[in-house]
Amino acid sequence: MKKREFFNYENPKFFALRDPMREVIRAYWAAMQYYASIKEIVWGRYGMAYLSDSLHTMEHKQPEYIDQFSAIMRQQGLEIEYPSVPELDELLDSLDEVFRVCIELNDNVDKALQRFINVADRKENEVGGVPSQSQGHFPGLARQVESLQIENSKDRKKLLESWSMWDNGSSMSSFDKWVKSIYDLPDNGEEDDV
Repeated sequence: MKKREFFNYENPKFFALRDPMREVIRAYWAAMQYYASIKEIVWGRYGMAYLSDSLHTMEHKQPEYIDQFSAIMRQQGLEIEYPSVPELDELLDSLDEVFRVCIELNDNVDKALQRFINVADRKENEVGGVPSQSQGHFPGLARQVESLQIENSKDRKKLLESWSMWDNGSSMSSFDKWVKSIYDLPDNGEEDDV
């Protein structure tokens, strides 16, 4: 028997991991694509260079997370699949909407990671039901994916802090400078207001 004949999603041991794996990749893929769109909107409509840069940072974290998740799956000899994602269809007519959508992206990643963890821990099957006897139990995978959940939670915390600061009613330029500090961003070449 060749490796690929055993280590694939057709094998009952690994079958339940396929859909949750695809959900994780789709959530990260959507976050990357949507953060790219949102950063352009924030820069173009609101002129907030540092907030745009912070979203650019979030955009570029997603492929790193995908690589980490992929490496975790390779420990079981399994391939990653990359499902497509639809285009962003939110209007984003205010910064509150920008933050709402960003938090939603983060929450979607968390839900996908949690579902994967539940299946890997054999708490549920691929559709949320009772796992079969042939479904594999992968506590090591689950624990490693929890580390991605922790990173996701840290990203969410910064987004929530930013949204809270925006809600305080400071000026756009003051808020943008505050974002620079919380995300530890380099100067963007624009002179600070006095």
